[in-house]
Amino acid sequence: MYYEFLRRGSENIPIFWGGAEAFNEAEKQQLMSQRLRSQFSSRTSWEVLKPIHERFKNKAWEPSILHWMTYLDLNFRLPELLLMRVDKMSMGTSLEGRVPFLDHKFVEFAMSIPSSLKTKNGDLKYLLKKAVRGIIPDELIDRKKQGFGVPVYEWLFDKLGHKIREDVKEFCNETNFLNFKEIESVTNNWRDHRSWYLLNLALWWKQFIKQEEPDVL
Repeated sequence: MYYEFLRRGSENIPIFWGGAEAFNEAEKQQLMSQRLRSQFSSRTSWEVLKPIHERFKNKAWEPSILHWMTYLDLNFRLPELLLMRVDKMSMGTSLEGRVPFLDHKFVEFAMSIPSSLKTKNGDLKYLLKKAVRGIIPDELIDRKKQGFGVPVYEWLFDKLGHKIREDVKEFCNETNFLNFKEIESVTNNWRDHRSWYLLNLALWWKQFIKQEEPDVL
């Protein structure tokens, strides 16, 4: 991944491409079939992000790295990943989630604050922590960040690992998108979380392209 960061920097491309990257460009070239590798050898995921970055540069009052990271996550990771998880978990328990920090007026205000006030001496969320200090207990403010703990490794070690190997193998056999020998080294390693992404690709293809209902465990 460090090589990928150096490549982006040398080409004057922003290093941050999103908060949930599954495969870097070198890995994608390695895992693709020879046909796709030849077809897309000169193309990268930056083509998808470039219009968003141009829009950011043209409209941002302070085009800092921090604001770019925030802007990109607001466009991609927040609606497609984090809010999706909140919706599924809350609806699964007959609850309705609220996200007051995403009120559009509040977001506009937050984006108008200089980056230098948002972080200080390496302390992330400095301004937010200072604002709620004395209202929220210090042990909550200062504790280590904790996100959604999805037990992917445990799933891969159990029945899901076998299902991934079967479904991804079927996907590789019936298409000419991926190099199965390279893919197999990923799916046979239960510690490699990239298997989870490959399973989602295989299930998406099976349901929406092949038009078969995916099997469930």
